Amino acid sequence: MDVRSVPGGFVYACADGASGTTSKVLLSSGIIDNLPQLHGIEQLYGISVHHCLYCDGFEYAAKPVVAYAKGEKVIGLAIMMRHWIADVVACSDGSEVSRCGAEKLRQRGIPLRQEPISALVGANGRLAEIHFEWGPPLVRDALFFATGSHQSSDLSERLGCLRDENGGVVTNPETEEATIPGVYVAGDVSRDVLMISMAIAEGAKAAVAINKALLRRDGFAD
Repeated sequence: MDVRSVPGGFVYACADGASGTTSKVLLSSGIIDNLPQLHGIEQLYGISVHHCLYCDGFEYAAKPVVAYAKGEKVIGLAIMMRHWIADVVACSDGSEVSRCGAEKLRQRGIPLRQEPISALVGANGRLAEIHFEWGPPLVRDALFFATGSHQSSDLSERLGCLRDENGGVVTNPETEEATIPGVYVAGDVSRDVLMISMAIAEGAKAAVAINKALLRRDGFAD
């Protein structure tokens, strides 16, 4: 899809050939999680391998889990998980962790495995073991990863919207607009709290803001 800013609004062209003009644009294209490059992850992702601890962590409160991230990032993830999951192991997949970071884990009773991971092993979507290039396998029921994400569409960038350091579109809290007048966002495009409930709320806020803007444009509101 292509959207371009023109005087008085925008012109758009869709992949199916549809085209036209509009005075407002609502971007709700979301983000894509960067899936770890681990053998066997495809059959487990979304069932026992997760990217959001807040969405899926509680159901593993009494089960053995692993925190996966590269380098120092695994420290923060593992410590956050340890707040409500008793059995957490941090895996850095061959990347180095500082002495300070390793000590933080030790103080909280979180083991650290730094060996490269060779495969995730399980059946029917359920993780059973994590195999390493050396050392014993690790029996786990779930894996949570923190490997980042990226915008699924570059429309906001092509439109010229200002974005923050995380790639989220910056909006005006008074008008709900992006830095390009007439552009609004909802959901993970904003890179605020990445949850469905927040996306619904942002969609409602954007809809109200667009409606008010159209009323002002047509002289029905101040």
